[in-house]
Amino acid sequence: MKRHRPVSSSDSSDESPSTSFTSGSMYRIKSKIPNEHKKPAEVFRKDLISAMKLPDSHHINPDSYYLFADTWKEEWEKGVQVPASPDTVPQPSLRIIAEKVKDVLFIRPRKYIHCSSPDTTEPGYINIMELAASVCRYDLDDMDIFWLQELNEDLAEMGCGPVDENLMEKTVEVLERHCHENMNHAIETEEGLGIEYDEDVICDVCRSPDSEEGNDMVFCDKCNVCVHQACYGILKVPEGSWLCRSCVLGIYPQCVLCPKKGGALKTTKTGTKWAHVSCALWIPEVSIACPERMEPITKISHIPPSRWALVCNLCKLKTGACIQ
Repeated sequence: MKRHRPVSSSDSSDESPSTSFTSGSMYRIKSKIPNEHKKPAEVFRKDLISAMKLPDSHHINPDSYYLFADTWKEEWEKGVQVPASPDTVPQPSLRIIAEKVKDVLFIRPRKYIHCSSPDTTEPGYINIMELAASVCRYDLDDMDIFWLQELNEDLAEMGCGPVDENLMEKTVEVLERHCHENMNHAIETEEGLGIEYDEDVICDVCRSPDSEEGNDMVFCDKCNVCVHQACYGILKVPEGSWLCRSCVLGIYPQCVLCPKKGGALKTTKTGTKWAHVSCALWIPEVSIACPERMEPITKISHIPPSRWALVCNLCKLKTGACIQ
């Protein structure tokens, strides 16, 4: 079965008198309510199907038609369902509504609420509002009670009065409420962002705030130290969390070349001492065995005694090896 390409045949058939919306052999009127005086809402046009069909003996340019490989179905001969009066079809109308502002739930202050019923003095009367205000949401556990006993013993030795359980529960509740409010404030503002969102953060080794492709700035998920990949010898940034060398071992070592603790540290060749990568780069006698991995730090024994004896002009300490 050949189907003619939609060039102009369907348009010409629409303009021909045979395609007018009249009752003839070309149409079958479809009306949902069988009423002679009711105008039909839809009709079936058969001329559109006839205009698309071509006999197999018809010779035209192969680029001018499509060849149907499927079997032609009989229900296709019923025609195409179209509205009888396109001009009467309702047209959609719309308008842009401004974004609705979230309504703030009004809560009347508790000091303006009181019960004016004369039955307040009756025996057994319970004011729900006062009861809810007096109930503490925090309950002391065994650990809290033990700590409170130790505190009262210390207060007794100092000549102070004891702290009862009710006061401690209310105190903890107030602290938890303040903590919750501060957490919500930090989440809604920039205070809750991590150090990786700080634009002023710099590399702990080269002290540069800039990064480039293939040399990203990596943050330790435990101590928050920031280093470049090349500065700390990170060949590939791992997926998920990353820890520096000292945090992997769970230690907080002292640098042998300066009095500062923490930071971008690497071990010496023996693995028993630690030194900052920046200290190893600044002291001329010290070397780094593998520049790609920036470890281990070697030749610390080559530092002359005169350098160890220097006093730093900034911290005024005679600790480590100073530079001149």
